[in-house]
Amino acid sequence: MIRLISVALALFAAVATTRVALAQEAAATNGDGVFSEAQREAIRAEALAAILAYPEIIEEAMAILEEQKANKALAAVLRDPNTPVLGNPDGAITLIEFFDYNCGYCKRMADPMRDLIAEIDDLRIIMVEVPILSQESYEASQAALAVNMVGGDYSQVHFDAMTARGRTSVDTVLASAQTHGVNQDILRAVMTSEAIEDTITRNYDAMRSLDISGTPAFIVAGSSSPTALTDINLMPGAVPVEELRSTIEMTRAGS
Repeated sequence: MIRLISVALALFAAVATTRVALAQEAAATNGDGVFSEAQREAIRAEALAAILAYPEIIEEAMAILEEQKANKALAAVLRDPNTPVLGNPDGAITLIEFFDYNCGYCKRMADPMRDLIAEIDDLRIIMVEVPILSQESYEASQAALAVNMVGGDYSQVHFDAMTARGRTSVDTVLASAQTHGVNQDILRAVMTSEAIEDTITRNYDAMRSLDISGTPAFIVAGSSSPTALTDINLMPGAVPVEELRSTIEMTRAGS
């Protein structure tokens, strides 16, 4: 960031110097200080030459813009009190998973995700429910989010649902919740609430804004605050757990 600011200031100074010189020339020539087409072209040429002299500024600027875009897309999800959080809620590193309960690759990631929670003390995991495969998935997500909303053990219910054999349905989630002490009737009343509909809608919006086309998808980032991320790494697909670990460590080293 410091390097980018220094280069940007150098570019600004170069272009500003050219503009001042041409403005003086225009004032002397035209009397009105308005740039001619040739003078405007000279300014554009100076700007282009400066950018070509420091091409890395474009890459760095694009990275900053992508980070801003991701933070904007995720802000509503991170601020939502009904977004489930696993691991350390105050962790310095954030891992976000976009998932569907009936996505086979998502199910394969369940045990690796549990391992990461057990291994890494400063890892905050944000669970973004995006039921895109079927109505069955949608209802399962409604029930799981209801567990979270009423203060039930979302983590246990989530991993029960992700490791269950066959299709995961609302009944799968409700049965697990009952096992962990949450009344099914309460969940059925809560799961169709507007608050849960809003949570799922926010999740869909974030997914679209980030151009995520399927599940699972992961984001590893630093946590500058509970609702702002840094060093954002988007990793689509069933990422090998070793790659997640190494990205987490690189993010920690860079934060």
